[in-house]
Amino acid sequence: MSTAAHKEELPQGLPFLGNSMLFIGLGILALSLTGTEWLPFNMPRSWYQSPSVWKLLALGMTGGGIMVLQRVSRTEMKNEERNRQILPREDWMPEEPGQRFESLLVYTKQNCPLCEEAVEILEDYAAYLPEWELIDIYSDPALIEQFGTCVPVVVVDGKIRFRGRINEVLLRRLIVASPVSKAVRKKCGCNKQGCGCQKNNQKNSSAVESSGCGSQCRCA
Repeated sequence: MSTAAHKEELPQGLPFLGNSMLFIGLGILALSLTGTEWLPFNMPRSWYQSPSVWKLLALGMTGGGIMVLQRVSRTEMKNEERNRQILPREDWMPEEPGQRFESLLVYTKQNCPLCEEAVEILEDYAAYLPEWELIDIYSDPALIEQFGTCVPVVVVDGKIRFRGRINEVLLRRLIVASPVSKAVRKKCGCNKQGCGCQKNNQKNSSAVESSGCGSQCRCA
């Protein structure tokens, strides 16, 4: 799955809800200050009997609307920033294909969009990475204390490389700067997931069986 398509989706109608709450809240506050004599209709009886309740309602609606719109704004900004940072993975590959590193751990927790995003990014670079292990921090109180505020945490060969979010530029630099593992290369180096490329293990044979990669295949 391509991370370029992975965005934090807002519930449908949330921007409209936020604007409506803000408009209603500010409208009630304005009426409480200017009075309602000029209105062509009468307000509910509770408006005159419990004006403080309506003011509290107005403050709550206004505050709620602001919070909803702030969430919408933050999400849109994150998605725009994410789109700017995305690089075309299909056109990128290190000069030397093959798996790097020996171990890769990803500390996560449930209901964590950034954790899901991290896994998707790793999937796009799986051709160069070992199989990773997902560890839920809530399986161990010590992990909650250590990583509770910064998941996802990505540990490569025993060293923490990323906290909170994977930076793809740094991940690429890490891949390029790391030697290919001495282990048997089971994955294609062309960065095409599920391409089906495999080495021909027969002796004295340099043929490569390939399907789905075309001319971009760089399996050795």
